[in-house]
Amino acid sequence: MSAGDPITAAIKTPEKASRKQKKKTVSRKPPPRWRKYLVQAELELPPPAPEVQRTAATADDDEETEPMTEASEVPDLRWWQTTPVVGALVLACVLLAGLAGWSLRRAAQDRAAAVAADARVTTLTLRAINSERTLRITPNPRSWSARPDATIDWPEPPQLLELQLPVGYSSYLTFALVIDKVDHGRVMVIEHLSPDSNRELRLAVNSSAFGPGEYRIRLQGYTWRGERVDAGWARLVVDAPR
Repeated sequence: MSAGDPITAAIKTPEKASRKQKKKTVSRKPPPRWRKYLVQAELELPPPAPEVQRTAATADDDEETEPMTEASEVPDLRWWQTTPVVGALVLACVLLAGLAGWSLRRAAQDRAAAVAADARVTTLTLRAINSERTLRITPNPRSWSARPDATIDWPEPPQLLELQLPVGYSSYLTFALVIDKVDHGRVMVIEHLSPDSNRELRLAVNSSAFGPGEYRIRLQGYTWRGERVDAGWARLVVDAPR
């Protein structure tokens, strides 16, 4: 059969027509009202880890308790938490601190007084001597000297001090010796003391009997009537032990 045969044309014509219809059917778009838009599908998520669950639960509890705490009333304070009691405790602490400071100060003063008293007892107690020492002092025949006539350190250990007082300038044959300690009082009075052949008055004393300080020695001569007349003055200074 040739291509121009009518039977062949009749067979091919419906096939072509059906192909065209199929193409048109596939390529045709439905009207807008029939179109279905894409919808996001909600998929189930896997369960969270245990730690995440505990953290979320704690956060939820905090969120729930915070407004409750703010809204709840302030609990009543105990008696020892009130303002008057706390103020009284603070005041008591301040008073106790002041009392402690005052006590420490008084204790320091008492300690210093005890040390001074111990030193005075040591210097005023008569103790045995272990050596001798000669001290020559020339009295002033007119009055007290502006400066000490002799200055010595307080002997430690004690010594036997032999005082030599030359009285060759005076015509008296017997003398009285009066020793006073400045700011304290009279220490010694010796009467009817005669000079030796060198016209010197000699007197030996224990140094422990004389504490540190200034001593004033006054010489008085006896007249033929037995009266005492000033005949010389001397100043002796004993320095405190170091």
